[in-house]
Amino acid sequence: MSGLKDLYLIAYNLACCSGWAAIVYVALPIVVNALVTDPSTIGDALSSIYAAEDLSTVLFYVQSAALLEIVHAALGLVRSPVFVTTLQVGSRIAALFAITHSPASQVQFGAGMMILSWALVEVPRYLFYVFAIVSGDATKKTPFPLFWLRYSLFAVLYPTGITGELTVFLTAAKDPEFLNYYGEQYATFMYYFIMSFPVIYAPGALPMIMNMAANRRSAFKKRFAKPPPPPRGIVFPVTGTKGTEEIRSSTPTGKEIVAAAVGVSSPEKADKCRAERKWRFGYLRHLLGLVEEQCKSPQTALDVATAGMDKAYDTFQFVQPDGTSVSLREAMSKPAVDKFHTGYIKGEAPMPEKVLEIP
Repeated sequence: MSGLKDLYLIAYNLACCSGWAAIVYVALPIVVNALVTDPSTIGDALSSIYAAEDLSTVLFYVQSAALLEIVHAALGLVRSPVFVTTLQVGSRIAALFAITHSPASQVQFGAGMMILSWALVEVPRYLFYVFAIVSGDATKKTPFPLFWLRYSLFAVLYPTGITGELTVFLTAAKDPEFLNYYGEQYATFMYYFIMSFPVIYAPGALPMIMNMAANRRSAFKKRFAKPPPPPRGIVFPVTGTKGTEEIRSSTPTGKEIVAAAVGVSSPEKADKCRAERKWRFGYLRHLLGLVEEQCKSPQTALDVATAGMDKAYDTFQFVQPDGTSVSLREAMSKPAVDKFHTGYIKGEAPMPEKVLEIP
């Protein structure tokens, strides 16, 4: 954990966790009391949740605060994809808008189902993020009960939450007060606007749940995976740490090598390469720029290739048998301790008639 970014994200996640915990504190006893005293009144209990004291105010502010998650993704403060985050938060904001301005949707069972489902998902989610930032490892160092809740509650609470959201949308679409909120002339627009969300939910709900199921399998696999063997031979350089674990990321290494290569011919392109924030999705244009520079002349092509290779030799590391690391250049300049042998593998299949062509 380091820097103002982590401190800000910890404060943000704790604040959101506290807000949703306050909603659970108010809403959950209403449902539990109904289940204990008279289960047949569970529908009435859910219908009364939105009207509980101060709950609607807390709900409005804590759910609106989720808009900052889109900002966090856009600024690179978190690794979440901007488009997916916008869709997820946007659907919640639409449901919040509907329930805030539709009295009819506030007093039906789906409102309470939606609110309670949201809250029970968000409390462990935000708390999980706090522990992930503090520990530096979301997969293996977060408390297991919290880890399990983060990747398991969705199986029940996503379907109930989506069902609640649908009832809010459908009820608001029939509520004259909601439809005429901005004036009778906008009633038709309000109707089609709010009804567009059930249409989107129909094909989108199942893939979202299946995606979370896939994330769960991946997270549990990583959590209980055996530690990798110690590095040996040629490896990427250490680019950071996660707790006590060294991180050898290919992204900054590849970016620096490409920048060093293209910088021989175009310092401007080198600066743009180093400034690229989304290298995973934006590296292609920098490689195209590299090729463009090499096409200027045979000498430029050689200069660019030489600069890139020199940077690679100086950047990549060679882990020796005793665990110490030296640059690849230094390792290749020393006499070999181990003997290397050349082997030959001869294929038996006939040579293909097709040839590689560049269109």
